Parts: sequence; C-alpha cells; structure tokens
Amino acid sequence: MMSETEVLANYVARANYKDLPTDVIRHAKESISDTIACGLGGRKSLEGDILIRLMKDIGGKAESTVFGEKTRLSFTQAAQVNSVLANILDYDDTLIKIGHMGSMLVPVALSIGERFNASGKDVINSIVLGYEVIIRLRKAVEPSEEAFWKTFERVGSGIHFGVTVVAGKLMGLNGGQIADAFGLTGYVRASRVALPDTASKGMPRWMKVTQGDLTIPGIHAALLAKEGFLGDRGIFDQDRGYEVTVGSDCYDAKKLTENLSKKYGMLRVGYKFYPSCRHISATLDAVVSIVSENQLMIEDIKQIIVRVQNWVAHNFAIYEPVHMIQAQFSIPYAVSMVLMEESPGPGWYTEEMLRNPKARELQHKVKIEGDPALTRKYYVENKYASKVEIVTKEGRRFKKDVDFPKGVPENPFTLQDHRNKLSNMASWLGIKQIQIEELIQRLEKFEELETLAELTHLLVPQ
Repeated sequence: MMSETEVLANYVARANYKDLPTDVIRHAKESISDTIACGLGGRKSLEGDILIRLMKDIGGKAESTVFGEKTRLSFTQAAQVNSVLANILDYDDTLIKIGHMGSMLVPVALSIGERFNASGKDVINSIVLGYEVIIRLRKAVEPSEEAFWKTFERVGSGIHFGVTVVAGKLMGLNGGQIADAFGLTGYVRASRVALPDTASKGMPRWMKVTQGDLTIPGIHAALLAKEGFLGDRGIFDQDRGYEVTVGSDCYDAKKLTENLSKKYGMLRVGYKFYPSCRHISATLDAVVSIVSENQLMIEDIKQIIVRVQNWVAHNFAIYEPVHMIQAQFSIPYAVSMVLMEESPGPGWYTEEMLRNPKARELQHKVKIEGDPALTRKYYVENKYASKVEIVTKEGRRFKKDVDFPKGVPENPFTLQDHRNKLSNMASWLGIKQIQIEELIQRLEKFEELETLAELTHLLVPQ
C-alpha cells in the first residue's frame, strides 16, 4: 500500500492536461498572464537590475528568457530572477493564508519549459499541479488558532514544493522520482528566520531579493531525482512531523489526497488591482469608493480612519516609507496613492513619489485601528476585510465596509482587467502596442503553443 506522499507523487506524474476542467485551464492562463504582467512591471526595479547583472557575471548557458531582458540566462538563473521580478512590486496573485504562488510557479514553468521544449499544454498542466500540491499541503497543516498567530509560517508554507512539482512534471519524472524529489526538496531547503520588528520600521529592503532562492531547491531536487538520487519518499506521511517544519501543531495527511482531480483549490486564487500587500486592498477599494461616490476633493479631507485586523494594524502603520518594500506594506502610503489617482504600477514607487510632499501630507491624515471583529473575520471566514471612514473638514462623515477586494473570487477580475494590467505593465517597460496586442493574443491561446519560443520573444521589447 502506497503512503500519502507516494499517492500524491503518482498523481502528479500521471496527471494529464486533457483531464483538466475548462475553468481550471482558464484560471491557469490568467495566472500566467498576471505573473508575466507583474514580471514586466518589476523589470525596471533596482533589485532586478542588480540581480540580472550578478547572473551575467556568474555566466552560464543562454537557455531561457528573462522578463524584459534581451540577454538570456540558464534556465535555473532565469527561474530565480523572474521569480524576484514577478514578486518585487507585490502585485502578484494571492490565496488567503498562503500568499503568492504564481510568482514562484509560473517563472519556473516558463524557464524549464523553454529549456526542455515544452508545449503550452504541458506548462499549464504543470502549473495547475504546482498550485494543487501547495494548497493541499497548506490544508494538511491547518494549525490551531493559537499556533496560527504565534508559530505558524503564515506566508509561504509549502510553496517551494510547488516548484518541485512543476520542475518534475516538465522533466518527465515518474511517480517514484517525484516522491524522491519531494524528499530531497524538504531536506535541502534553507531555514527561514523571523522578520525583524515591522511595526516601527516596516518590511526590510532585502525581504524580496531572496524570493528567487526558493526556486532552487525544487529545481535541483527534480534534477537529482531524474539522475537517480533517492529521497525521503515518506516526507509528507502522517506522524513524520512535517507540520513541525512550518510551525503548526496539527497535521492531517489525508487532505493531501482527498478528491484528487475532482476539486481544484487554485480556483480560489485571486489577483491584485493594486501593487501593495493584499491586506491593504480592501482599504483602498473602500477609499476609492467613498471618494468617487461622494465626489470628495482630497483638499476637503481632514482624516481617514482605517479599521483592519489587529496584525495588519500593528504592522502596516508605516508613515513616510523610505523605500519601495516599506511602501508596499504601508497603509498610509497606499491610501495616498489612490487619493492622488496614481496609476497602479511601478510609478507608485519612484524615488520622486516616495518623497512627494503631497503624498506625505496625505499619509498623516490616515489613522489606523485594530478591530477584533475583523481579526476573527480573517481567521474564521477567510476575508481581507476593512472598514473605512473619511471625515471632511466640514465635519461630514462617510463610511464604507469592504469584505471582498477587487480580484478575489467573490469580486473577480474581468478579462479586460487582465488585459489592462498586462498592457499597462508592458507599456511601462517600453513594449510597443502592436507587440502587446500580439502577446495578449498568444497568452489567451496559450494551450495552442507548440513551444514556448512562440511566446517568450514577446516578453522583451523589440
């Protein structure tokens, strides 16, 4: 009898594109488009420039495309760099209580797919499987409420194993080799450490530079397993202690294999309308709604009271952030951007905007309060909820509550939303409209690609 780890590994090895439901295929294509949009937007970042220059200095085979970059890198380097570029603006897809998966899985699938001449269908299938394994692992380690707030790795739990799935699937590993790769990934992964106090200083600038590093263990594990290296084929089995590695006090291995190929958790993945932490999105939707519905002028605003879950209130009350990463986790800064009607994207984080006197004045009109009811709403109901009240200088008060920010399944992106996001980010990078239109067409018919070369040349300004 196969263990839970082996059942999951064999499912990954045998899963076929032709068995995927239509809505799952559509969602996977949306995730690919969204991640590429984020990567193109992130290409002009300082972090992107430094990382690409470093990889060029290291050298290697020119195998795979980097978002917005004419110089190609080895497929491992491209996966690593593209993952950072896709995440650097904090504009990438999310699933509540897991975090960002697309910015890990899509860059790996594109770089490996380009290196091994995979088809569009192959890439879609691998990405779907990557999402599913991550989501199932997260469900298996659902902690008690006490552990969730104190010890649990609340963002990123199990994401590196999704890389293992994508890499192993595109390299053609069988079930036993996938199980070996799971075991190898689990043992070579570097330990994560707690972030420093963010309540007073905000997120550190280096926080996202190492995003791409988490692609390496999964890719290397798949390569090693393909060459015959054995791994721990029982790493996810009950009573093996996997939950301890992510700080959970609970584990149910049955959730790894329930309803395989019948229920797809990736359909709950959402997309972002704003380039900031998802925990801020509902607040921004509320602010925009109040201002537009009541035709308020920002000069008339005296105070903006924002009520959010306690953890967010404690960590995101950052005023006058000095760099992009701090700003992405600053409620006052993000509120100032939507009040100033700045187009969502890299323009939010230029040096000039970070120092903008008007933006800084607006930030100090924002008051943030923790709300125990919203904290429960997040933990129990899985909602990124926010309550906003705007007070004018004349004493008028306007309120708006938002439970479902733009882009979550209950308030989904339209096809045009996806097109606009991709077009805006590609334009920012300098890609011409005719090339953007061709890129959009290829992405919307991604399953028809015989090789990724039909697409990847469009990811670089011509």
